[in-house]
Amino acid sequence: MDAQILMYSGYAAVGLIIVIFVIIFRLHKRKKQGENVEAGKANKVASFDDNDTRSIITKSDQYVAGESKSGFFVTSSAEQSANFASTSLLVLTSPVVNGLKFDNLLKAPAELLGRGRHSTLYKIVLENGVLLVVKRIKDWEISTDDFKLRMQRLNQVKHQNVLPAVAFYCSKQEKLLVYEYLQKGSLFRLLHGAQMGQAFDWVNRLSIAATIAETLAFMHQEFRSDGIAHGNLKSSNILLNKNLEPCISEYGLVPLDNQGFKADVYGFGVILLELLTGKLVKNEGVDLATWVHSVVSEEWTGEVFDKLLISGGASEERLVNLLQVALKCVNKSPEARPSMKQVAVMIVTLKEEEERSICTSVSVFSENF
Repeated sequence: MDAQILMYSGYAAVGLIIVIFVIIFRLHKRKKQGENVEAGKANKVASFDDNDTRSIITKSDQYVAGESKSGFFVTSSAEQSANFASTSLLVLTSPVVNGLKFDNLLKAPAELLGRGRHSTLYKIVLENGVLLVVKRIKDWEISTDDFKLRMQRLNQVKHQNVLPAVAFYCSKQEKLLVYEYLQKGSLFRLLHGAQMGQAFDWVNRLSIAATIAETLAFMHQEFRSDGIAHGNLKSSNILLNKNLEPCISEYGLVPLDNQGFKADVYGFGVILLELLTGKLVKNEGVDLATWVHSVVSEEWTGEVFDKLLISGGASEERLVNLLQVALKCVNKSPEARPSMKQVAVMIVTLKEEEERSICTSVSVFSENF
């Protein structure tokens, strides 16, 4: 009897141990799942593809980093923040940030604007109310000295339609660029935002296209010997100043090969297609340039254009002429693409034709009344 009691007691003990292990295992699994969910929530950010102009930003993706002790560097460790603070911020000539210190950036409330594969964009508010944009770049294999030389060279070339960096920081791990914040938004938002281009008529679109083309042609000429192109030209990098004039931002932040200038020509051609069609660069996986080529090849060219332009009375002849310029720019062969100087001449000519047409129409209208 005693042997049986001992045997059953042993079975009970073994069973109890198994139950305890099962409970511990399930609790551990549940805890791990909870951590994964929280991590997923913490990592949820507004994202944009460096090769795609679409940028999805929602209220849930925004935050005020000023509530964090580490300022807008919310993903930095305390050690990294200390390294930032101990390194001087190189301020370029600008009245906007006169006397700007690195501590000012660290302590400023910030809002996440977007995140790409190699960079993150923040809007920050300084104590004096000045709004700035900080672009944080990672994994750029360029030495600190070369990066400084590049930024200093970029600072030497001034153009009213190019947004200059006002300050920068560089280390082996990452680079920071500081820009003035333009509150009118981007060309991307103007075309694809809530208003969907309703107040963005043909004359204004053509004028913006001409300004961008002339500005880019100027920059290519100035930096030809340096081999510095824009490198990531897209409608979300075309910002609008207080007069709704286009300003090219983030010029020269992507190192490219010898095809860099022709890559810019392609990017500009895509912007022209956006202006003409009112469509996104990629829509449900379909590339805009590919779609336009397919429609034109089927001789349905009229179906390409934004219906808002047609209903607004835009000249179909000049729409087609600008489309032809765009198609030359997005030629698959870089060598076959025109230079930005050639593109600028073609578009300015179209703009002048449009202006003469408007003047003639106004003159005829005045004579009749």
